[in-house]
Amino acid sequence: MRRHADELFTFLDHPEVPYDNNTAERAIRPAVIIRKNSYANRSEAGADMQAPLMSIFRTLKQRGHNPLQTIVQALRTHLKTGQLPPLPGKVTASG
Repeated sequence: MRRHADELFTFLDHPEVPYDNNTAERAIRPAVIIRKNSYANRSEAGADMQAPLMSIFRTLKQRGHNPLQTIVQALRTHLKTGQLPPLPGKVTASG
């Protein structure tokens, strides 16, 4: 703990830093619920597929996009051009 005391107690010097990881826990909860409701991934390949998909879905949602619509549009672009578009940026208040 001594080696990492500066990192562990950052919240004491910076009140804007939360003292817990509840935000991170809540962020991954939907993926955990999906995995539980579908009786796990059933294979290593399934787990290898779910991890990046859940990350992409969460990133899109946090950026203000509809994940399903955005992925469908990306796949359409890929089918037409052979290229996948980059992840879209954050949606601003002005759109």
